[in-house]
Amino acid sequence: MSIINMILKCRVAVIAVLLIALSGCSATFTYNNIGWLSAFWIDDYVDLSKQQNKQAKALIKQSRDWHRKTQLPLYRQDLLSLQELLTENPSEQALLAHFQSAKAHWQSLVWYVKDDLITLALSLSEQQRQEFVDAIAKDMADDVDEFNQQTASERVQERLERQLDTYKDWLGPLNDQQVSLITQANSEFQSTFLLWQAYKQTRLDKLTQVFFDAQLSRDEFISQLSAVITQREAFMSDELIRLDADNSKRYVQLLINLRATLTAKQLKHANAEFAAMLKDIDQLIDDD
Repeated sequence: MSIINMILKCRVAVIAVLLIALSGCSATFTYNNIGWLSAFWIDDYVDLSKQQNKQAKALIKQSRDWHRKTQLPLYRQDLLSLQELLTENPSEQALLAHFQSAKAHWQSLVWYVKDDLITLALSLSEQQRQEFVDAIAKDMADDVDEFNQQTASERVQERLERQLDTYKDWLGPLNDQQVSLITQANSEFQSTFLLWQAYKQTRLDKLTQVFFDAQLSRDEFISQLSAVITQREAFMSDELIRLDADNSKRYVQLLINLRATLTAKQLKHANAEFAAMLKDIDQLIDDD
């Protein structure tokens, strides 16, 4: 996982999915207008009634407002902390702890919206629930089809090109040593795509069971759906958890190795990127 991807999770966590669907919009525009923009995304997954759509938009806006007031200031501080870490000579432990904190921010949002999401789910008809499940299954199938269109070596090369582009964006032109470090780290990366797909399928299977088990009481439905929404690691295999942790350590080690090679000009370039992100966060906070 690249440094920019980790930071982007902090920068626009509340709209991460929407930014994919609405990639033509700026982060600040999407964030500030997420209430009405959400309709374009929701319709891809389920056809809500007028009342349900109103309920969903209210939930999204409420979550955005909460996120702006309580989470964005935390993300800003995290970004400053990361900048300070990378200005010095960071340890593996310090970087891993920082990125774990970034993941925890997303979980905070999940817990905040959980109860309202369950309330909305309770209002869905059987047909709407089936639409939702089918749409997610189609997304997953499309991802697998795209994955299978490439050979393993092609996927490795594409990932390397993305990484090189990312580091060039952050640092400017790379020297031969830096390209070599990134190439070596890329070759050691353990592909987890199929394991992530298995995780998604396991989670979707549980959601399907909860949605269509007529024997569940209301309390049982709420309890089990809550687990689907919040207990992410419960659906991950031990192998996926292990490889994901190993890849995180490899990524952190790459950052440490690269940090030792940076020129003054590259550090200045990176600090300008941090400044641009901080400016975006400040704008989002001030747009209340």
